[in-house]
Amino acid sequence: MMREMSSLERVEATLKGEMPDRIPVVLFLQTGLQRSMLREDITWQELLNSPARLHRITRLQHFRYGADNLFLPLDFRSGGEAFGSRSEYVIKSGSGMRIPAITRFALEDPSGIDDLPVPDVNAGRGRAILQTIRSLHQDCGRQVPIVGFLNSPADTATDILAGGYSSVLPMMATDKAALHRLLSKITEYNIAMGRAMLDAGASALTTVNGGFNDLTIGLQDYREFITPYHTDIARSVGGPYCIHQCQDATPFLDEMAATGCAAISVHEKVDLARAKARFRGRIVLAGNLGVSEADGVVCSGTPEQVEQASFQAIRAAGADGRFWLSAGCEVHHAVPEENIMALTGAPAKFALAGGFHK
Repeated sequence: MMREMSSLERVEATLKGEMPDRIPVVLFLQTGLQRSMLREDITWQELLNSPARLHRITRLQHFRYGADNLFLPLDFRSGGEAFGSRSEYVIKSGSGMRIPAITRFALEDPSGIDDLPVPDVNAGRGRAILQTIRSLHQDCGRQVPIVGFLNSPADTATDILAGGYSSVLPMMATDKAALHRLLSKITEYNIAMGRAMLDAGASALTTVNGGFNDLTIGLQDYREFITPYHTDIARSVGGPYCIHQCQDATPFLDEMAATGCAAISVHEKVDLARAKARFRGRIVLAGNLGVSEADGVVCSGTPEQVEQASFQAIRAAGADGRFWLSAGCEVHHAVPEENIMALTGAPAKFALAGGFHK
């Protein structure tokens, strides 16, 4: 019988192409920690600007819920804030507000792109994020991998330019040169911030393509505006880089793998077995229990159904060990805690029953 690994050893084994003692559970727990915020009666703004509070809440992902990682930060807006946009977080967490809103954009129109400075990594909430990673690393970073978050360049652009997606998406056809200049500046910041996170003690970095998916862009746009910038980040940061693609990533899987990223996380719309066969062990695959829709198994299923869905995912993609069990997207505030526990506990049960190591 293989000895029990720490969470860090388990995840590192999958990245090296070695067999772990069991499949790791890597979750993007964002607003799923809202219940803890409710108990402390704090706002998102109070949490995300306080390294001490952020440390305490983030730590619960492993020590309360059993995930094999600590994911930080807990929202998407920090990149836009660093470039000068303003977000509002004042509503109490119990209101159900999942993600803060941009209330003032750094740029009113594309004419200001050339004059937009690339911010220091300590701009906006950068300082709080880096301080939290340092303290988490001192506390438990030698046992649990800390995953820093970089919003994708394209999605960050929608937090910088007034109009958001309604401005950025048309630029893919009408003002390509200006969009590329903006994406280049965001990528330069992401590389610097990614390196700073790794230097502070993060084990890996992750990103998400949210609004740029199969419902909004085609393969050619993905190839021109998404792939090159993730490639620059993956090759430059100096640590493992994971890309999560919202909605159906199937048309973009080859582009995602071509970036040189260490892992690809997919939505529940992706067929895990087919994606696994496509990569042939070249990359870690993560996913993909249903959580994005109200009828997704992690949202509305029973703990027993979540456990069975977890077993099915491990059978579909975990035979070679290069797999992270995860939800198909962020674990949000509406997910029952007992279902989170069922997901995180499933790989150990699967291994104990002899389903993993033959």
